[in-house]
Amino acid sequence: MLSRRGSIIIAAFSAIFCLLSVAYVSCTKVGSSPACNGVVCLNNGYCKAGRCKCPSGFEGTNCGIAAVNKFFGTWDVRQTVIGSDSSKKIGQDSVYTVFIKKTATPTTFFMDNFLGNASYNDLLCTLDTLNSHNFKLDTLRDFNMWYEHVTIKPASNGSIISNDTIIDANVIIKFVNTTHNFQVDTLHMIMTPHHF
Repeated sequence: MLSRRGSIIIAAFSAIFCLLSVAYVSCTKVGSSPACNGVVCLNNGYCKAGRCKCPSGFEGTNCGIAAVNKFFGTWDVRQTVIGSDSSKKIGQDSVYTVFIKKTATPTTFFMDNFLGNASYNDLLCTLDTLNSHNFKLDTLRDFNMWYEHVTIKPASNGSIISNDTIIDANVIIKFVNTTHNFQVDTLHMIMTPHHF
């Protein structure tokens, strides 16, 4: 009887020890180092070697800044036709303003007045997951692929490149021209922040 009671006590202590060990291991940071002590990373970022590693859509020292924030606002566009089915159009410039506004996600934004068309709004732009200064135009939704007989798509590698002061894009548009034929133009767009 005594040995049975002793076995039960030993089994109970063993079970408690295992449970506490699992709880301790699960509550400690995986790969944590002294350099990460006191480092707080927001928006599901994590600390590695004393610095926050941010998830797609966030940046900053503590991952507290939405990466799309740098794009919001009014941008002046200088657009040049660099390729066209109509040789007379090559080299033509246009100047207009676009408006970039917030969406519901931290990795996308909307562009209004695209191509200088006041009716062409809510063009969805998605940030590159590896580089928050690059984004792509959404050409998957019917609304963006076809509006007033215009289809659009990014040229070459598909990315639009920016820094904090310039957006540089090559875009291909296909549209019905004045002779009711389809025409394809390649546009080079330089966007700079609008100064009021």
